[in-house]
Amino acid sequence: MRSSKGSAVTLALAALAPGLQGCAQIAGLEDREVIPLITIAEGQAKPLAIALDEKAIYWVNAQSDDAEDDAEEKPTGGALRMQIKDEFAVIDLLQPSPEMPEAIAVDATYIYWSSTDSRRAGDSCQGMTTDRDKLLRMPKDATPPVALDVKEMALWKGCGRISAIAVGDARVYGVRTLGKRVTWAKKDASDVSSYPTGISDPSGEPVGVAADGNIVYFTDRSTGEIFVDDTGDEEKEKLFLGGLTMPGLIVADEANLYWLTPDGVLRYPRSAPAGEAPVPLLEGLPSAPTGIAAHGDFLYVTVSATGNVYRIRKDKAAESQVIASGQGGPTSIAADGSGVYWTNTESGEIVRFTDE
Repeated sequence: MRSSKGSAVTLALAALAPGLQGCAQIAGLEDREVIPLITIAEGQAKPLAIALDEKAIYWVNAQSDDAEDDAEEKPTGGALRMQIKDEFAVIDLLQPSPEMPEAIAVDATYIYWSSTDSRRAGDSCQGMTTDRDKLLRMPKDATPPVALDVKEMALWKGCGRISAIAVGDARVYGVRTLGKRVTWAKKDASDVSSYPTGISDPSGEPVGVAADGNIVYFTDRSTGEIFVDDTGDEEKEKLFLGGLTMPGLIVADEANLYWLTPDGVLRYPRSAPAGEAPVPLLEGLPSAPTGIAAHGDFLYVTVSATGNVYRIRKDKAAESQVIASGQGGPTSIAADGSGVYWTNTESGEIVRFTDE
């Protein structure tokens, strides 16, 4: 178990805001002051992806804490971590290993993450069958830190690292951009010897994936298309929308799809009449957005290069807002009723925003 050190500012805010609820009673004042932005974990080594449930925040670090201090330059893995909401302690869920996590997702029972063996990171996939890359899971109720057991934890093993994950009712989907596939695995799989694989044109370049029940959508950056598989069968995807410019990460709610473009965000109804055009919700960004999350009436978008985090109304009823600036490489983002959380990959922080 590892506890992160809060900065003096963070600890001061914590003292003002018991339970990290974002409001504080200031001495001598009757009104409550909202503290919208708090660093809830720092000193993280390249935090990449983040996920939430009602209880906790989960994230992956691509490097181990002492990776830069390893004088012998041995291959070092990363970390799978969590923090109980309203607490500062950072908990290591896995014992140290050479595995480098990249993407993460959760459901009610399990934590799912992708990983690459750092000792084989430079291996080529061409003409080779390997289990270098993996889609793993562990029960949320496991007692940390757990020893990594690929045989027990793997839902998929192969070549072509998984950079994004979406969880459906019965399956977990992983985007393998360089592997030109969207791989699926059954949640209840106990034998990965068959290396289950799934949807996507072998010549494509998938980037984003979003699942809703047994329906899955994914973007293809190279062809400018979004596909849907609503049958639950392998290789049965169909074109949902074409003629797009490099669609990236994608999220869905009950009514719409939302995805990143090279300079903004687009919206499109899941049940759209023929010929309807996507609606720009954010456009003209000077740098490509890096993360997207949806909650309630809003979308939240990170732009790593500029250090900005945006809040965007789904219905365009108000202008987009910058809710944080000067961030250290904001990348992955997630949101729920307790706040908006993101990873600052360059500065090694997990940050929370709330104005409620």
